[in-house]
Amino acid sequence: MWHNLVNNLPSFKTYIYMAFAFLVPFAIAKMNMKFHKLGDPPWKKKDDASNYEKE
Repeated sequence: MWHNLVNNLPSFKTYIYMAFAFLVPFAIAKMNMKFHKLGDPPWKKKDDASNYEKE
């Protein structure tokens, strides 16, 4: 029974690709929030301050 379960699991590369599918967009979103926090003009920071405080 254990042998059947192990044979039906995805390969190790599949787990790596799943991790990348999560980590790459997550990292880009975090960098985007940081860039906006540093680069937005003051008038825009007042309106959308609640979006950047979620870190």
